[in-house]
Amino acid sequence: MIKKRISLVLSMLVVIMLAAACSSSTTSKEEKEKETGKNENSSVEIKVDNAEYTLPSEYDNVSEDQLVLKIDVEMTNKRKETIDIEPPSFALYQGDTKATEGEPEDYKQKLEYTRLTEGKKIKGSLFYIVDKGEQYQLVYTPLAYGDKEEDPIEIEIDGADEKLLKTADKLQDPAKALSAYLDILFYNVDNPRFEKLTGEKKETLLEEFDAAIIEGFSSATYMSEDQLDQKVVVSLVNSMKAAFKEKVGATTITKTSNGKEAIVELKGKPLDVPSLQPILEQEMEKFITSNPNATEAEALNFVFEKMGNEFKNVTTAEEVIVEIQMVKHGEDQWKIDPDDYRSEDIATPFVKFY
Repeated sequence: MIKKRISLVLSMLVVIMLAAACSSSTTSKEEKEKETGKNENSSVEIKVDNAEYTLPSEYDNVSEDQLVLKIDVEMTNKRKETIDIEPPSFALYQGDTKATEGEPEDYKQKLEYTRLTEGKKIKGSLFYIVDKGEQYQLVYTPLAYGDKEEDPIEIEIDGADEKLLKTADKLQDPAKALSAYLDILFYNVDNPRFEKLTGEKKETLLEEFDAAIIEGFSSATYMSEDQLDQKVVVSLVNSMKAAFKEKVGATTITKTSNGKEAIVELKGKPLDVPSLQPILEQEMEKFITSNPNATEAEALNFVFEKMGNEFKNVTTAEEVIVEIQMVKHGEDQWKIDPDDYRSEDIATPFVKFY
């Protein structure tokens, strides 16, 4: 029976680590628009309300360093008759090269084909795969009406503009926030930017996390908290976190974001916990032989203590990659999404169990 409990403890560590790590909430962000350009001809007026760098979507074919330039435009019909607005009339040039169109996660953001009557407007966004910091030219070639052809409208966009570059810097905020969670909860490292990045109260989160650890161990072993040697458990968890910090090498990078939700790739080489089991079973056999009248609680507390001592010797397994969804709230703050199923995978790059 005790051997089965040891196996159960090994398999429950991830659940215990997750118990308090994934609490979060989100609020909406108020978008700010900036006019970056305006041009017109006798048929249509085009105003660029905003330009910003965004992350490629899962539908985009990009190289490692490329981003997507999102351009918000407003178009107004200046003619007395109805005109057609067709997105393919737009093209973006980076130098002499025509940029490939991007495909956003939410297709409803894209400028749509429409017919505008006199004086009416339409707003929408254009997406192009670009190299960050270059000079771009947005070109609109109007449809010809009758024999009259109009010159294209050309709008210059400075990709090295300081405010535009800041939009690229913010793209990794979700990854920075997830890394801050890892520092506080998985590494026992104080991250001075934790509250600014996540909006979480560090002390409150740690108290909940520590309480969840004790509760998790108690539940996994069917031991009351009075039977559980809490100092031994805390020492075990601290040993595990020290091994995480030294050996896992976890990294985070934001892969996609729609401004409200973001997918962060988390990768690391997990500790090979199953390699501990033979050692712990041997120690347990010795303990039971030397202490035939020991209770199950005493045996498990002994195993916890030995497990803590052994974590410094644990090797790592092959690299594991998971995706964690983060949600935006407040001003430029990101939390782990507690309602997304992927949050349960957060410890997978840290501990291997099978």
